[in-house]
Amino acid sequence: MFFNKYSTEGTDYNECVARGNCSISPEIRAIQEIILIFTCRLAFYELKAEELKIAYFENKETVMYGVISLIATPEYSHEQLLDIISKIYSKLLYARKEYQNFCTSKNIKCEDLKLSPRLSPEMTLSEIIREGEKAFLENYKKLSLRQKTLREILILSIKSICTNLLKLKEYGKSDSAALKEMMEGLNILNFQRIASVKIKRIIDSISATDTEIVKMLVKAQKETYGSILKREVSRSTKPAKALLVSGSNLQSLYEVLENTTNIDIDVYTHSDLLIAHALERFQDFPTLKGHYGSCFTNCIVDFATFPGAILLTKNTFPHIDYLYRGKLFSGEDMAPKGVIKIKNNDYSPLIEASLTSKGFTKGREMPSTTVGYAEKELDGKLDNICNEFNNFKIKNLIIIGMSDFSGTQDEYFRKLFKRLTPDTFVITFSHSSGKDNELFINLVNNLPAVFEIMEKIFSKIDIQSDRLSIFFTKCDPPSVSNIINLHNSGAKKIFLTLCPPYVINPNIQSALKNIYGIHQASNVEEDLKIIYE
Repeated sequence: MFFNKYSTEGTDYNECVARGNCSISPEIRAIQEIILIFTCRLAFYELKAEELKIAYFENKETVMYGVISLIATPEYSHEQLLDIISKIYSKLLYARKEYQNFCTSKNIKCEDLKLSPRLSPEMTLSEIIREGEKAFLENYKKLSLRQKTLREILILSIKSICTNLLKLKEYGKSDSAALKEMMEGLNILNFQRIASVKIKRIIDSISATDTEIVKMLVKAQKETYGSILKREVSRSTKPAKALLVSGSNLQSLYEVLENTTNIDIDVYTHSDLLIAHALERFQDFPTLKGHYGSCFTNCIVDFATFPGAILLTKNTFPHIDYLYRGKLFSGEDMAPKGVIKIKNNDYSPLIEASLTSKGFTKGREMPSTTVGYAEKELDGKLDNICNEFNNFKIKNLIIIGMSDFSGTQDEYFRKLFKRLTPDTFVITFSHSSGKDNELFINLVNNLPAVFEIMEKIFSKIDIQSDRLSIFFTKCDPPSVSNIINLHNSGAKKIFLTLCPPYVINPNIQSALKNIYGIHQASNVEEDLKIIYE
């Protein structure tokens, strides 16, 4: 979920606070439990079908659809939630029947799962929710606290690898081994009596595989959109018809630009798509005018004030139900209620909506933003930093990763930067102090681009060094997966900032500390003791 953020003196205020939606409601949690149960059951039968070479329509796409639905559940209407549950449940019934028929025809004894809860076409969402609440309580009362927490971390790891596999699919690529490993992770959740040590082993394996998927994304992004360049990006607007593309799907932005090449519309990016301005292949489009808004998540204020059509390109969506209709579009498999679905890559309704909208009647001057890097220049700087670190001229190195850019985080890092010793150097992809002992690389939360730079750094310095500290300030499933993999690679001082409970709950953060030795970045003085110990 994403909400518009405001900050005053280090305190965050956002739509989730204003609307009382900062935690997942019991109703939504019950729906998620139902979707999870059916998705895990479907993964079981899909794996069995593959093992026995049963020839029938595959359900791998439906399994991935189920996992992604868990992320976006709070954004859907009741009708859409019923549709999601019905689709997965019907595929589950079909897969189970085919499996049982195969076992009968071959006269073999096959392992089966109890089909619970059972649904019927007459059931309302309220009735399904009651079944979900019952299933949730039945499942969790049988587990120890450690098992519950590890299962939650496993689900986060599964969400991460599924998200990255879907991103890989955008480039026309896939990894069948990774997909199977993801389904095996889901299948484990079908069984209660699984030792904690086995769950942890699966988490570690999925996190390592997830890293390999990100490596494939690095290559795919470079092959498709070219190298990263250093660019000054305009944040100003001028009088003209306008179209906004928000989110992180570069392919959707590219297709919009191709379709507006000869049309008098100015195209603006929003959120993490700022990175597109630094990618080589996007330089060919004169209609790509700049970046709109100041938020890096789907900010409602930006959407409400933009005077043209908006394309949403995320798998999760903001609470946009009270925005006026006719300007919001999406090419995702399931769009929230009130958002117009782009079908078969036909962007003509989006373009028509932009042409009939008011557009910008007056221009507004805003400071520009620097994004990307000059490769040779950056490589030279990284070489010098790593050499000085290895020669102890830099005594301590701090790496700050991608960020949610909250006011609380800004305040924390302002305090941290002030207290760093002169022989400490910071490489940051988000929060910046502007001091000489810092290298700021603006890659706008683009995971493949950040990952590529991190690999360069760790090829030159020892990841297991006691003088290295790594901060994660973005609270999402990929961050958890990357944290686990870095820990397993030998990184000793890893920090995760406080996360909103609706994203990563306190029990998981506590488990990351107890099981993986991850520190919670919350008190600057205490954290500095760890950095300099």
